[in-house]
Amino acid sequence: MSYETLLVDVVDGVATVTLNRPDKRNALSQTLVRELEGALGTLEPDPAARVIVLRGAGDKAFCAGADLGGAADRGTTLAARESFAGLPRILEGMARMKTPVIAQVHGFALAGGCGLAVGCDIVVASEDAVFGLPEIKIGVLPLIVMAPILRSVGRKRGMLMILTGEQVSAREAFEMGLVSRVVPRAELETAVSALARTLAGLSPTALGIAKEAAAAQAGMEYGAALRYLRELTTLVFMSDDAKEGIAAFFEKRPPRWTGR
Repeated sequence: MSYETLLVDVVDGVATVTLNRPDKRNALSQTLVRELEGALGTLEPDPAARVIVLRGAGDKAFCAGADLGGAADRGTTLAARESFAGLPRILEGMARMKTPVIAQVHGFALAGGCGLAVGCDIVVASEDAVFGLPEIKIGVLPLIVMAPILRSVGRKRGMLMILTGEQVSAREAFEMGLVSRVVPRAELETAVSALARTLAGLSPTALGIAKEAAAAQAGMEYGAALRYLRELTTLVFMSDDAKEGIAAFFEKRPPRWTGR
């Protein structure tokens, strides 16, 4: 499938989705948001896409946030409401999908772009990456992306970013919990590729259940979370992939995953 604002490639179990508006710092236009939602929905059930890497084209940015061109012209209130629905669907979809999503972040990850990166399961950033929520400086707010950001860093540090619009370095973002790993810019693609290949070589069943467990237990009371995780433990150990993995361990051979 061809896209106007994305590049999509699937090789050796790794799907790479590139936000392809480098002249606009990969800003989130309505077309890009619609195409990204569609691409993720297409890749999720594809057995050839065991892992998804999300990155930005060009040298300057992963994603600089919403495309402000025409932002004030959204029609009626109901039309405007619908125009803001795409990014929440993407963020919720990435949390629910069984396929792991890695954000490969260089340069600027601002506003909705910051939230898009943080909404991925793993965020690998280059040392020159910059994260920020500058919306308040133009009289609006990063309300939608508060969900993934405040769940990652907590209210006190997150509100400092939201209320001041200040930017943070990749290293500070790592210390805050926005980023999983920081690497030199020259090593970013290699590091993400190696990580993606590692995940692509693991049990799809285990990866999918791990994502479900992480998303669901976060909002549960402690005892309820433990009971829920016990049920998922049963599902994991009873899966064909677990039986294959244990057999391969004792037979000293690579496992042959089926995703069942």
